[in-house]
Amino acid sequence: MNIRSMAGFGLALIVPFSGCAWAEPLSAATAESCAQQWASYVGQGKADELAKILDDSYEHIHGTGLVENKEEFVGALRSGARKYEPIELVEVKTRVLGECAVVTGKFALKVSYKGNLMVGVNRCSFVVAQTPRGPRIVSFQATVIRPAG
Repeated sequence: MNIRSMAGFGLALIVPFSGCAWAEPLSAATAESCAQQWASYVGQGKADELAKILDDSYEHIHGTGLVENKEEFVGALRSGARKYEPIELVEVKTRVLGECAVVTGKFALKVSYKGNLMVGVNRCSFVVAQTPRGPRIVSFQATVIRPAG
């Protein structure tokens, strides 16, 4: 709570405060947890749960170069147009930069999109930000790792 006095009146006004300044600072563990939740929800097709951890400004950049906003990415999961096999993030590293964090890692990809199967390995990065509603993923980008040879 934020307490403000009204000068000259001797009254105190108590005002609830819900801004980021009072939220716990973003930690590496929290940011990594967001990325791991993302992997779990995407791999299980849990669109509603996924939507809760994505910021409204979320941008998803696929390894193919396709760019989708939150509504487009979650909508493809929800409709079943895109179905992922379980995703396990490995080689995870997290850097906290003030109220944001960058989480990088690697994962094996197996996804069906409108009946077409894609299989491969990707490097990925997440940007997680502390928002008034708590930590949210604001950006994801995948980069395909081409097989050697």
